[in-house]
Amino acid sequence: MNRIKNELHISVAGIRGIYPEFLTSEIVFNFGVVFGSYIKTKKIFVCCDTRTSSLSLKDSIITGLLCTGKDVVDLGIAPTPEMGYIIEKVETGNAAGAVITGSHNPQEYNGIKFFSERGTFLNATEMQKLLDIYYKRSFTVSKEPGYLYSGKYTERYFNGIFRTVDVERIKKRKFKVVVDVCQGVGAVRTENFLKEMGCEVIVINKEPHGIFSHNPEPLSENLTALSETVIREKANIGFAQDTDCDRLSFTCENGHIPGEELVVALTTRDILEYHKKGDIVVNLSTTSLIEDIAKNAGVYVYRTKIGEINVVEKMKELGAVIGGEGNGGVIFPDVHYGRDSFIGMALILEYMAYREREISEIIEEMPVYVLLKRKVEVSDKRMAAEIVEKIKKAASEKEQMNLEDGIKIIRQDGWVHIRPSGTEPIVRIYVEGKSKEIAEKYLSEFISLISS
Repeated sequence: MNRIKNELHISVAGIRGIYPEFLTSEIVFNFGVVFGSYIKTKKIFVCCDTRTSSLSLKDSIITGLLCTGKDVVDLGIAPTPEMGYIIEKVETGNAAGAVITGSHNPQEYNGIKFFSERGTFLNATEMQKLLDIYYKRSFTVSKEPGYLYSGKYTERYFNGIFRTVDVERIKKRKFKVVVDVCQGVGAVRTENFLKEMGCEVIVINKEPHGIFSHNPEPLSENLTALSETVIREKANIGFAQDTDCDRLSFTCENGHIPGEELVVALTTRDILEYHKKGDIVVNLSTTSLIEDIAKNAGVYVYRTKIGEINVVEKMKELGAVIGGEGNGGVIFPDVHYGRDSFIGMALILEYMAYREREISEIIEEMPVYVLLKRKVEVSDKRMAAEIVEKIKKAASEKEQMNLEDGIKIIRQDGWVHIRPSGTEPIVRIYVEGKSKEIAEKYLSEFISLISS
């Protein structure tokens, strides 16, 4: 195993690492004990994705939680957004949660996402308190272990989404949809979800669960099979989910892959045009297309550091009507405060139904931005920080910069955002330009600077 990947990554996104070289059953058990000691609620929900290591790691965290006297509801294999919905809208503050998932990361990874009693991820302050318990080993074990239950909430979760969209209008269109579930949780959830909205559904990369046919991050370069299937089947649209179903991308009926950045853009248009007007919150790396959409609607865009919880807390503060991250993570608070690919699919289908146009025609209406994403592997977090500092020192004083999260350099015809990843030993480089030539020019400029 390449050493540069062999470390545990801890951030507001949770815990992430390669199994079993670094993320072990013992570590997951310990975090179960720590989370049970930290969280105040008696009840804790647990679920996992389909990775080959997930079921055993789920058992490890459940055992740790039970040792602290917590009662655990085991949801089995279930989407991360379903967990958020249950805690926020069903339990309303009376439970917390933990998900065993490697999310969008490659096959060899796994991890833990922690949910507070609000139904959202722990924020930076809460995560630090959890880690203080972990490193100081100041956890508590109960003389009376908790009870273990099983639970099924998917119908309530899906109905929570269906209540917020015009399902009848979607049904009338009888959309033909291809979905690439990449052998993830979508393999056991998505087909039924789309069929309940009257869609004819073709699922690709469904079996075997947990053995991924491609990198599960729903980037354009990973969706060739989806594009080809959409064309061959003459489908109206193709969707792609990551393994725990909080990220979404799509393919047009002509096979064109616009990129996951367009997910938040399309859902934002749907909300502002057919639901209600209000402000929008996205992170620093999300496409500038959001500003164009907001300007046309007469509303404002607010930007935050990367990380779902950062976007969520700003949305709550402002009462934003829609938000998310450019990685395909839609947050629609009328359902719940969390990134949700099922909400993304429902809102995009609703928008297509209202507009009565092909998805490619809708995309062509929008201003063109070219957003390129690259990764630079690093040996450790210190090296990642050194790269960011190098860019800061090299940047001209005349540059407009945002230093809230890594460094974002904003120019008249585009921008560059460079930051260390919170889940992998890489530095992420995002470059957006008003043309492909501009974006590629900026990318080459900063890749050369880093390499030198």
